[in-house]
Amino acid sequence: MWLEQFTNELENSSSLNLDEAFKDFSSDTTLPKLRASIAGDLIGNKPDVALDRIHTYCVKRFRALLADRGMPCDPSTPLHAIFGAYGKAVRDEGVVSQFALPTLRVQHKLFEGLNDARNKRSFAHDNDLLAVSEARFIVDCVLASLSFIERIEADRDSANTTSDNEIPF
Repeated sequence: MWLEQFTNELENSSSLNLDEAFKDFSSDTTLPKLRASIAGDLIGNKPDVALDRIHTYCVKRFRALLADRGMPCDPSTPLHAIFGAYGKAVRDEGVVSQFALPTLRVQHKLFEGLNDARNKRSFAHDNDLLAVSEARFIVDCVLASLSFIERIEADRDSANTTSDNEIPF
């Protein structure tokens, strides 16, 4: 599949794994196209062009994670507020330790910055784009953050599966 080829090429040029960060988490038919578009721009060294779609992916992902917890959010809620609700949920569930909580606060600021960059310095609107180096830095930080979130979710799913398989007596 061509997306795998792009992903392999990007992985060879980056220490970050696209498949680890950008999961195919729903049956939404736009998700594979969104992921492919992001991968194509990143492989083409156009992180500045990819910012608005990365923002879209993040909004979709965090809304889905909240919906899985029975916490739907209003369509007008900005990305950083959606992530803030997610961060509070994982804190309250106890799925992250006190050592990870400060990183979640930093990630909240990261997603606030992504939201701002998307609105003011991406193709989401008639804007001048960020410099490629700045956009690459934001993308790298977002990829690292998404990878961390996916590991949190995998641990949470594993813990839920383990407790579901325990004998109730």
